[in-house]
Amino acid sequence: MKINLLKNRSARGRIIALATVLGIIALFLLNILMKHVGLYGSVYVDMTPEGLYTVSELMREECSFIDELDDGEKEVKITFCSDPDTLTASEITRVPYLMALKLDSYFENLTVETVNVTYNPTAVAEYKTTSLSTVRPSDVIISYGDKYRVVNATGFWRTVSGELYAYAGEYRLASLIISVTAVEKPSAYFVTNHGETYYDEAKKDSEMSLKTAYLYDLLTESGMEVKTLDLEQDEIPEDCVLLIINNPRSDFICDPERFDEYAYVSETEKLDRYLAKGNGSVMITRDYAIENGTLKNFDEFLYEWGFSFSTSLVSDEENSLANEEGTYTDLIGVYDTNENSYGYAIYGEYASLSSAPLMVFPNTGYVECSFGDKWSGPEAGTYSTSRNYAPFFYTSPNASAHELGKEGGYTDLDRRGVMHLAAVTTRLELDSYTGTDKYSYVFCANSPDFLSSEVLGEASFANYDILSTLIVNMVRTEDYASIELGGLSQNSKNNMFGKVLWRPEMSQTDVFVQATPPILVWHGLSAGDAIGITVGLMAIPVAVIAAAIYVRLRRRFL
Repeated sequence: MKINLLKNRSARGRIIALATVLGIIALFLLNILMKHVGLYGSVYVDMTPEGLYTVSELMREECSFIDELDDGEKEVKITFCSDPDTLTASEITRVPYLMALKLDSYFENLTVETVNVTYNPTAVAEYKTTSLSTVRPSDVIISYGDKYRVVNATGFWRTVSGELYAYAGEYRLASLIISVTAVEKPSAYFVTNHGETYYDEAKKDSEMSLKTAYLYDLLTESGMEVKTLDLEQDEIPEDCVLLIINNPRSDFICDPERFDEYAYVSETEKLDRYLAKGNGSVMITRDYAIENGTLKNFDEFLYEWGFSFSTSLVSDEENSLANEEGTYTDLIGVYDTNENSYGYAIYGEYASLSSAPLMVFPNTGYVECSFGDKWSGPEAGTYSTSRNYAPFFYTSPNASAHELGKEGGYTDLDRRGVMHLAAVTTRLELDSYTGTDKYSYVFCANSPDFLSSEVLGEASFANYDILSTLIVNMVRTEDYASIELGGLSQNSKNNMFGKVLWRPEMSQTDVFVQATPPILVWHGLSAGDAIGITVGLMAIPVAVIAAAIYVRLRRRFL
């Protein structure tokens, strides 16, 4: 006899059967939903009285331009370099991460993503400054198309004695977003009219332009327009983030007889004012062979900024490239391995290698600090501003410097031992209004060929990479460019920089109170938990069906 267990002529039986099928389908869909929540979902509730995890109206207002960006193929992307569980486990990363998620919910043209760079370092390879640089799990990448900034999560905080004190994340994140989306490019200016070597776009094939072609490429790859500037005729423009004075041959104009004129500003005074405004940078190369007194006004300006230049040629038989003349004057710079130094902050990844790539200083003199043994001092007429000299590269202990002899040729020994091949002076000013620091930089090398294409275009040298990182550091317009933050300031060649966003209201209510319970976080269930709960829920209808079958069989046959 054929028995059909599913056949049931009563309406109640058909309803129960249909409900069972629908229940199984619903549980299957619930399983998929819970798996999705387990992988991607999270819910958080801000429990801080300061609203630390809530985006302020001011922040939303400052970032309102995001959805107005007219390039439909691009979006602002904020990439955190760890998994969500890791980010929310630490207060340093949790606050900026949840702030970014909140911002993401307001703007369609902004996306927040997480990448585990420990397990998948190649996912962020495009954001490395150099081939040897690394992106760390605590880093945050803000990008827009091919423009990006890499910052550490600690940079969203202010500290006192090493302890977290206040959260400046809204100001910092808004600055970074404005930075990478800036429409107007900042500019680097070659100073002219003193016999300098510069790139002339109108004469790209000229000998002078070819000599600076690689420097031009480096500047444009760093996101800057490249222009020229005559300081005698023009003021330094507002869009200038870098002035380049490359091997001047005649002096800068400074007429003492005109000092009484109200409107008169000398060329060196224009440079001083530019640097004193904060966030200004000047890169200088000088020819050691120029006679003393030829650049009197210019050298006095440099002396006040910490630099004294030798008129000696440095040679080192054991630490130089071979050349046809056999003079051993194409020196190989010695890296500064002091981890607290300015140089190490720029090129530390190279300096720590057992076989570091070569940084070459061709045909060079040496640089000394004019501030004395302390290498730093207060700026005249100020109480919260200092100028700090820092060597950038050294010679080896075997190097010697020779003055021009009376009969010609460099024969008279000037000095022997370790000398500075290049140096940077940082002007540090504490802004009493905002409580933040402003930085200006002057970089000097005593080599007329330091910025030449012959050096920057040599792929086996580290000059292009290191100079690129140095320039990006110098032209930063926020305090990531400080000596203290050092390596954190390394960034993209395609960086658009941008001016600092600052409105005092953005930091008046963001004090971080560590004693306050920070937040209640609920993450979505893990995939394993979701399966376990789903199986548990499915056990109920399965048990009902089994009981129904048992009852049916019992009534039919027993």
